[in-house]
This record gives sequence, structure tokens and C-alpha cells, in this order.
Amino acid sequence: MITLRSICLFSMLLVALLPCAVAASNTHISVIVSLVDNVSQGIVPVPAKIGNGDDPRTNLYWGALYGVKTFLSKADGWRKLGCEKDISDTILERCQFAWKDQLTVTADAYRGSRIDRAMLDFMQQAATPPNATEREMVVFIGHDGLMDEQNLPIIERFPKHAGHNKQAVVLACMSEEFFSEHLQAAGSKPVVTTFSFMAPEAYVLEAIARGFANQASEAELRSSAGTAYAKYQHISAKAGKSVFGATNFN
Repeated sequence: MITLRSICLFSMLLVALLPCAVAASNTHISVIVSLVDNVSQGIVPVPAKIGNGDDPRTNLYWGALYGVKTFLSKADGWRKLGCEKDISDTILERCQFAWKDQLTVTADAYRGSRIDRAMLDFMQQAATPPNATEREMVVFIGHDGLMDEQNLPIIERFPKHAGHNKQAVVLACMSEEFFSEHLQAAGSKPVVTTFSFMAPEAYVLEAIARGFANQASEAELRSSAGTAYAKYQHISAKAGKSVFGATNFN
């Protein structure tokens, strides 16, 4: 039997849960993907089809099997909200994704030859204080351009800001060594960086994104990244987690 008391209790419960639902829907990740480019980046060349930094359709980090656009479009619990091409001469495509109505992701594919612009935009986003009504994370995916001497002048343009703890992730080789100090100077908190050479593929991003949506700790985010890396790279859990500096190898 439904009584006035039960209706009131239900209403109170609904009101109590509402802020959590709103907070979850206001969780957002901005992803900057620097397309791999055999010509302009200091990398070991990959096959030409996936190493053309002017063509996101087949690029290793965007349109290939484990590229951001392809992987998130097909991963369990994810849906593609839409894509727009030719945002600018530098940003060749922008796609938005959602995970279980708890998280949205906006991913930009940057022309491979403009990795300097991609790194600078990433650092500027990292330096921007998060919106008070949202949970925000910013992610860079691609070659570690700070390893290339021609890109080093960009460091002088990296922004400085008082600490605000926006979470930042850099999926690139040796990013702990090359990016963490700059991210901290920009005021953000580098929660997932790498301690070795690695393949910055989208299954790592997907694992981190789910963890972020569920308010995982820094240690849990690193562990999730390592678990996903181990699975897709067919290596041990210990080896996978060591890439991200995770200390729990269980």
C-alpha cells in the first residue's frame, strides 16, 4: 500500500541522489591526438598507410584499429555522438563520445606536422582551471614531441599557473620525464604518465576514462592503464603496470 509517508521518503531519496547524477553527467575529458607522422616526427617509421599525419582516416592513433576514433566507437558501453571534419588547418577532425551517460569525451585529431601546436594546446588546457560545476581531465596522445630537438623552443611558451589540480594524462613515450614538471608548473596534476617507451593506443585511454568517470584514485587510474596495456600488448600485468609507474602488480 502506497502511503503519504512512503511517497515523502521516496521524494527525499530522489533529491539526495540528484546531485550525484548531475555530477556524473558533467564529467568531461578533452583529448588531443597528435597524428603519427613518418615525415615530420622523430619516430621509427610505421607503415605508410598508418603513418600519414595528414590523413586521420587510417592514421595509427585515430582511424586504425586501436586509434581513438575507431576504438571508442566500438568499445562496450560507448557511443559516438558525432564527428566534424576540418575544424581548422591544424585540427583535421573532432569527435565526441559518451560512456554510459556518465562521461563525455571530446577528441581532436591534430595534423601530424603540427605536433608543436598539439602540445601547446594541451598545455594551455592543462593550465586552465577546471569549471567549478564539472569534473575535467585533459589527455595528450601521440609521439613525445619533446624528445625532438626542433620542438624544444615550444617549452618557452608553455603556460604557468597556480595549482588547480585539473587532472592531466600524457600517453606518449617517457612522458613522466618530459612532461610532468611542465604540467605541475601549469597548475595541473599529472595523474597518468609513462616511464618507458610505449604504444599510446586508445585502449589505455578507454580504461583511464572509465576510471575517471567512477572517480578512481591516481593509483587506480595508473593500475587500470597498466592492466589494459598488458592485455592488448600481450605482456605480463607487472610489465604493463610498470609502464605507468604503478606499484601494485596484483
